[in-house]
Amino acid sequence: VELCAILRSDPARTGRAASLGEIEARTRLSFALIRAKARRSYRTLFIINVLLSSFISQMTTIPTLDFAAFLKDEGAIIGEEPTVGQARVASQINDACKDHGFVFIRNLGLPDGLREKTFEASRGLFDLDDQYKRDNLCRSNPETNAGYAPFGSESTNKSRPADLKEAFNTRLPALGLTDFSGTPEGYKETATSFWAALEVAMDRYAIAIATALGLPFDYFKGKLQKKNLCTLRMLHYPPCDPPSTDPNSLESIRIGEHTDFGLFTFLFLASGAQGLQIKPVAGGEVGGVAGGEASGWVDVPSPESDDTVVVNTGALLARWTNDTWRATAHRVIVPDAAAAAVHRYSIACFCDPDGESIVSVHSKFVADGEEPRYPPITGLEYLLMKLNEMQIKKP
Repeated sequence: VELCAILRSDPARTGRAASLGEIEARTRLSFALIRAKARRSYRTLFIINVLLSSFISQMTTIPTLDFAAFLKDEGAIIGEEPTVGQARVASQINDACKDHGFVFIRNLGLPDGLREKTFEASRGLFDLDDQYKRDNLCRSNPETNAGYAPFGSESTNKSRPADLKEAFNTRLPALGLTDFSGTPEGYKETATSFWAALEVAMDRYAIAIATALGLPFDYFKGKLQKKNLCTLRMLHYPPCDPPSTDPNSLESIRIGEHTDFGLFTFLFLASGAQGLQIKPVAGGEVGGVAGGEASGWVDVPSPESDDTVVVNTGALLARWTNDTWRATAHRVIVPDAAAAAVHRYSIACFCDPDGESIVSVHSKFVADGEEPRYPPITGLEYLLMKLNEMQIKKP
């Protein structure tokens, strides 16, 4: 009772529950007191730890937001001031991104049926014989970031074994940046159509996050004019060994703890896809380093409907805001034997700023007398650095 009283704000007094940042700050102060009181009782300390983990997990909710207020045929061009609906959605995005950076977005504006058609094309590609894919599909590398990445060729987190996935990346198909040689009939056309729809969605969401942060509406849209570093990635996780009894063993993780690189990511999950987890703690760049993976993980439930997409903040957006918004670590695990026995599919659209864009902390997010947490870097420099970190060197 004492722990809960300390950890949670009084809704009658504040009108809201405590944010995760506030919980963390109060926890650090109150935990020392509680530990002192229970110094001689390890059983009490154990119970407190269990309660604390349970409480934070319950407090971590990923909101589902209706994006319809930002939809127009030509994108999301809004007037001098956001509408009431746009302001409400922007405020909800801001609240979530300050805590953990993950939201569910409904009504992103994609054409009916295109999502499922793209998943069907993805399944057709990955159903090809493994040797055929290795011999006939153009291979992705850090310089092109387009084409096929075979199973086990990448490690998102260098402290983990190779990722248990294969992937195919598409970049600016209209400009020929992706070689579709060897892909099944119709795959190129479907991927190109999905890309075109996502280009509009990127602009819409870029306007929404600028509104949420109190910046000029076109601030981030201007960083996505060329979209020359954005990537559409089809992902396939084949069936694997059942997890061990230890949920944090290496065998239980399909992709290790990491943060995404760019501004934001659209993640589409096929029906039944399980295993995505986030760690809602203080932000920062994981960038290939595992740390404290044994606790604090929260399951991300499957979206409630097919028109819902997971959207999360990337490391460069956290940089731009001086960590006002979080680039939260996430991973994909094998939750149980049933999940291990089936194929898992997802589609990610990584929305990275144009290569020549200078990513530097906006002055709005630097307090007087303080220095920015991050030095300036171009979008291309950052992306190449991170892509090179992912590659597994061949023996």
